[in-house]
Order: sequence, then C-alpha cells, then structure tokens
Amino acid sequence: MKEFFLRTKDINKSSYIWNAVYGIVFAMQSAVLLIVITRTNGLDDAGVFSIAFAISGLLSFIADFGVRKYQVSDVNEINTFTDYFSSRILTCTAMIIACVIAALYGYFIRSYSVSKCLIILMIGVVKLSESISDVFFGRFQQQGRLDVAAKANSYRIIASMLCCIVALIITHDLLVSCIIWAVASCVSVFVFMIPVSSAFCKIKVHFQKAAQKRIIVECFPLFVGSFLLIYLGNAPKYAIDLYMDEASQACYNFIYMPVFVIGLLANFVFNPVLVDMSVAWDKKNYKTFKKIVLRQHLVIAGLTALAIAVAITIGCPVLGWLYHTNLSAYRLELAVLMIGGGMLALVNFYAVVVTVIRSQQLLTIGYITVSVIALLLSGKFVQGYGIIGAAFLYSVLMTLLAIAFAVILFVSIKKKRNTV
Repeated sequence: MKEFFLRTKDINKSSYIWNAVYGIVFAMQSAVLLIVITRTNGLDDAGVFSIAFAISGLLSFIADFGVRKYQVSDVNEINTFTDYFSSRILTCTAMIIACVIAALYGYFIRSYSVSKCLIILMIGVVKLSESISDVFFGRFQQQGRLDVAAKANSYRIIASMLCCIVALIITHDLLVSCIIWAVASCVSVFVFMIPVSSAFCKIKVHFQKAAQKRIIVECFPLFVGSFLLIYLGNAPKYAIDLYMDEASQACYNFIYMPVFVIGLLANFVFNPVLVDMSVAWDKKNYKTFKKIVLRQHLVIAGLTALAIAVAITIGCPVLGWLYHTNLSAYRLELAVLMIGGGMLALVNFYAVVVTVIRSQQLLTIGYITVSVIALLLSGKFVQGYGIIGAAFLYSVLMTLLAIAFAVILFVSIKKKRNTV
C-alpha cells in the first residue's frame, strides 16, 4: 500500500494531477450524494441531508482549527508533527461535544426529528475522520509530497462515499446510509492514510504545553476565520431552514453546488505552489511572491467569468438533469451565486496569503464584521425574497469579505516590508 502511494517518476507533475483529482473528489462528494439521494429518496430527504451536511461541515472547523495551512507553511518546523497531531486530538474531542450539543439543540429547540438529529451526528463522524486525515495531509505536503497526500485522500473519500451510495440504492434509508458512510469513513483512515504516514512521521500523542499553546494561539484567528467563513456561506441555508421547507432547501443547494467549482479550479493552480510562496516570503524574494499573487488573481477572474457564462446558458438545464428536478426558474439565482463563488475564491486566497506572511490575526476583524452583517440581514433577505434573496445574500457577504481581506493584505504587506 505504502509503495503504491509513494512511487512516482515526477513528483511535481504527480502533485498537480493528484491535487486536481483530490480537489474534485472532495468538493463533489456532497453534490454526488445529493444527486443520489434526490433520485432514490426525493426532495425532502435531499433537504434534510443538505442542512445536516451544512451544520456538520461548520462544526468540522472546530476539529480542523485552521491548522493545515499553518502546518504546511511551517517550513522551519517550529512545531513537530507530534505537536500538530496531539492538538488535533484535542480539537476533535471538542468537535464531538459540539456535534452532540447541535443535535440536542435541533431536537429540543428546533423540533428536528430523531432521524434528522442522528443524521447530523453521523455526518459529523464523517467530518471527524476527514479532520484526522487532514493532519496527515498537512505533513505529507509539508514534506514536499502533495501528490501522496492528495492520492491517499482521494482513495479514502471515494471508498467511503461508494459505501454510502450503495447503501442508499439498496435501502433507500438516509439514516442507515449515513451510518454506513460514517463507519466506512473511519475505516478508510486506517486503510489509506495511516499506513502511508510511516514514511513521513511517527504517530505519537504527547501534549507538550508550550507547543499546544503556541499552535492554539497562532491558529485561533484561522479557526475563527474558517468557522465564520463557513457560517457566512451557510447563512442562507440556515435562514431557509428557519423560514422555508425542505424542498426549497434542496433546490437552493442544487444551484449552490457549482459555487465551489471556481474555488476548486483556482486551488488546482494555487495549492501546489503554497510551499514555494512561503519560501519566497521567508527568503524575502518579494518579486517571486508578487508574481504568484498576481497570477492567482488572473486565474480567479477568468474562472469566474467562465462560470457566469455557463450559468446563464446551460447551467440550470444541466443541474436540473443531474438532480432530476426542474430548475429552469433559477437561472438568475445561479448567475448571482457564481459571482459569490468568485468572491469566495478571492477570500480563500487572501486568507492563505495573509497566513503565509503571518498576519492572520487581522483576518478576525473582517470575519466578525461581516458575520454581524449576516446575522442582521439573513432573515430579511430570505423571508422577504425567498431563494433569490438567499443568492443575493451569499454574494453580498462574500464580496464584503473579499474587500475587507484585500485591504488587510495590502496594509500587512506594506507594513512588514517597511519594518524589514
């Protein structure tokens, strides 16, 4: 198994290819499952899955804690892998507690069914296993083997997702299928990730107080940012869950899925050069650093324009065919969401660059400010205008966040270069 993942003739080429494969697989797993659920179980179960995935996805950032980008850019290895792995055990424990609280809140306060609460918990277990895999992903990439990280994770996701799909087709029971998905996802970590890890690190848990404190303090702004970014992305979904029905939730998620395509494609170009950008900044090679940053802006702009064109022309018919649902009335909503997708790609890129230059603490200002706006506007947009209101809400929030981060990045780079 280990030799299969490690063997390659060209690491750089393999990294680009497998990073692309992994990006597609990771971004599309919820979309693929939603397609299967819609065709096997109908719109209502698709709506339940959508909000459960959104809630569990938000809570998964408690486990991730924004550490991977920090870990990968730790080119001088100030913290050991044991430090990162141990901190992940702590954050995963916190996530489990949060998932249980979310399920209880849904049952007692929001009157969710027992089945819906259990589905939230099961998808939470899936996200937990992904978080454990994520710390190994960071280590492999830090050691210059993005190809190994992406390849192992691709196989892991595909294997567990297929188990869920087969269960859906056989049982037509969403809860049973999610239980099988959760079990398969946990098993896949032991099958695909841990055997490969021996080539790069030793798995050991040791809670060194100074190291844990350093990681938590340094990554706390990244955690807050990641958590609030997902909250902002899901804000329309939470409002739909509050004011509309499960079928409306499903339809919004159908047209929302392509949003990630822009960021996904942008990451194909960006993720493999993350270490190069970190090294360029660390060695004060500002010319190379600036070139990487400018190139990514052009990539995002081009992909966004292409996505909008596709949304206006063939977007709704293709999505309607995939989800076996008539979505012809949502062409404007889809185009608006594509603009928001472009802004999301910029937000993610700016967040990474600010992390590389170690000014991530400032990101919290932007996240908190825009999150307050989301709290104030979400209900009014969705309750007053329905799905088109949800689409405009998403794009407005992402645009405000992109503007805030652009200002933070410009000020941070100028300040740090002037103090050198």
